[in-house]
Amino acid sequence: MNLIKCKNNHYYDSEKFLSCPHCANQVAEPDIGDIEGANQHRVPTVPSDAYAETAASGRILGRTVGWLVCIDGKMTGDSFILREGDNTIGRAANMDISLPYEPTVSRDRHAIITYDPLHNSFVLHSSEHQEHILCNNKNIRNRRTLKDHDVITLGDCSLLFVALCNTHFRWPEKAINA
Repeated sequence: MNLIKCKNNHYYDSEKFLSCPHCANQVAEPDIGDIEGANQHRVPTVPSDAYAETAASGRILGRTVGWLVCIDGKMTGDSFILREGDNTIGRAANMDISLPYEPTVSRDRHAIITYDPLHNSFVLHSSEHQEHILCNNKNIRNRRTLKDHDVITLGDCSLLFVALCNTHFRWPEKAINA
């Protein structure tokens, strides 16, 4: 864990996030001063300092392998990226899938979705202290292999699983260590 402080005095783990997740959750207001984009050429298109530092250090977040979309709950309509390896789900900001507005979801590791590139498969894991995780309205005890469009229910929150990596697409193995 590498805690750093952003310009707004929020602390976050720079090994998990390219930029401050607290600042990212703030509602952005559009700048309507240049609504036609006449000054677009003045907007810099360079990566953020956090992205450059992450790339230079060799730390990468991993490639996108799928998504979760909230279809029922306080965060209905929000979507979340799944990456290679473990994807932790909980209310805390340091979770890979952070559901801060879902009070019935545990703060820390309510569930984990793991993508295994070798077997091109997704597995939903319940954490040790969780009993109420459903997949397609059926309780899961320890783990369950996910299929495209499965519905995962954590408390009062339902998430639709959408796989990018499946029988039609998978990332080439040579790019895993690139």
